[in-house]
Amino acid sequence: MNRWAPILITFLSFLQAACGQPSAGELANGDDPLAALRSPVRSARYDGAFWNREAVQSTNLWQDAVAYCRTPGNSAAPNCQTVGLVLSTIELEKAAKAAKQQLQLLLEQSKHLAPPAGSRSGRRPGADSAGQD
Repeated sequence: MNRWAPILITFLSFLQAACGQPSAGELANGDDPLAALRSPVRSARYDGAFWNREAVQSTNLWQDAVAYCRTPGNSAAPNCQTVGLVLSTIELEKAAKAAKQQLQLLLEQSKHLAPPAGSRSGRRPGADSAGQD
């Protein structure tokens, strides 16, 4: 049976093409970006740059892609991995921006704090005048 497997696979591929079903590559690079997410083949058409543009514009297509790719079992698909990378980048950028804002707020707040006791003349606490016994 093993020697017939390649012939059977080829025959089934031709049969699928003859029935009008798009191949995985045709699905990945066809006119429907959401259908491309279901393809087991990485899309050259709907790449990271494409999904990044959709994300930046916060389109309905982007929201649908994220929802589809977050559905259990879909995230491992090659094109959902691309969506996931774009999503991760955006989330990291948002987190970095929020952290920077928090740091700036803390720095501003620290300017209004009183200096610690014992540091009025710039000497270390417990350091009396040098050389006196």
